[in-house]
Amino acid sequence: MRIGLQAWGSEGDISPFLVLAAGLVREGHEVTLAVTDNAGRDYSRHAHEGKYELVSIPLPPPTNGEDVETIWRKIIEIGNPLRQAELVLKFGYDPVADEMLEAATALAEKNDALIGHFFAYPLQIAAERASKPAATLQVVHNCVPTNAWQAPGVPNLGTWSHRPGWRLAQSIVNRIFLPRYNRQRMRLGLAPLRDTMTQAWASSRLNLIAVSPSICNRPHDWASNHVVTGFINEPSQASNRPLPASLQAFLDQGEPPVFIGFGSMMHSGAADYARETIEIWRDVVSTLKTRAVFQLPEPLLSLVRTESSVHAVSWADYRLLFPRCSAIVHHGGAGTTQSALRAGRPSVIVAHVSDQFFWGQELERLGVAGPTQRRKGLSAAKLSQAIRVTLNDPLLAPDAKSLGESMLKEDGLGTAIRAVGTALQRTGELD
Repeated sequence: MRIGLQAWGSEGDISPFLVLAAGLVREGHEVTLAVTDNAGRDYSRHAHEGKYELVSIPLPPPTNGEDVETIWRKIIEIGNPLRQAELVLKFGYDPVADEMLEAATALAEKNDALIGHFFAYPLQIAAERASKPAATLQVVHNCVPTNAWQAPGVPNLGTWSHRPGWRLAQSIVNRIFLPRYNRQRMRLGLAPLRDTMTQAWASSRLNLIAVSPSICNRPHDWASNHVVTGFINEPSQASNRPLPASLQAFLDQGEPPVFIGFGSMMHSGAADYARETIEIWRDVVSTLKTRAVFQLPEPLLSLVRTESSVHAVSWADYRLLFPRCSAIVHHGGAGTTQSALRAGRPSVIVAHVSDQFFWGQELERLGVAGPTQRRKGLSAAKLSQAIRVTLNDPLLAPDAKSLGESMLKEDGLGTAIRAVGTALQRTGELD
């Protein structure tokens, strides 16, 4: 069978699609993956190793006179996740939406079935127009309405507030997203939708939620199309890309360091902002008198002064690095969060945008993270105190280790592939 996938967003959003694409190929399918990465990362190596076709749809540079630095600061300073999502769409999605629809239309014409990121609405539109079965994939579990927890961006005042909270969130989300969805739907002659969360984000046929069941206790009020797969990782814990020799030597030279990295939140186009952030990291290391590994994009490595207590890298396999660290200080992206959890190490999340605030709450609820920080207004004193609390808490490390051991037994990729097969069999698409 020919299966087309479309992914959009950060590396953490796209990584499950890279793994799923390779897994589907091993199951005998022909796979094409269309990718729009918000930082322009190149995934051709993954496609070559996974033996699937890769279509890259690059995000064009800003055309309204604002540079990346200004845009990035504006997004961070807003603070409200829903308002941030609107700006992310304006600068990181709208400029490439038409190109994504063209790619989605080509995928629908070429393939028998489709799987798309729940934000990547063009694929579902193209699938509906072509009458092709389509599934969605979500990397966070807080975007499906349920009475079990509160909607994103809405204060949790107790169970009684969940239902009205979701109605409020749906209203705000519809104001932001529905005009975009319906504009493209009407271009292709399809009827407009009335609700984003229940009609556009999650496929009614199959919605894969790539979150560990140890974290997401599936609510009873979810319909059967929502399948909690577990995090979608490579099936083997072995890595064919060892740690850089210099990093390996640093790890071997002393006590386990603190990892500090904000992933795609450290944009190479916002050098002044990155410089301010790195200065906070350096002050934290000095205050705590600890060793640390800093991770940031290759073009920003020169901003870190070489010293015995800090080692800076642009890339390292988290499966090999995180178990060697005492704590993981990160932005709360879905990919980094699950890597820290699987490594069995406690986290400190510095939330920048959208679902990162939710991940901070979730890890605190699970007892595997120190107090969540906001990037807006972050100081070295605040971050140092959060890390100190995390390292000194006698329960966090053992609880994180226990959760990690449980998650390592999960087979998110296998569960996802089986769910896809079952959904296609139900529709008679797969014999």
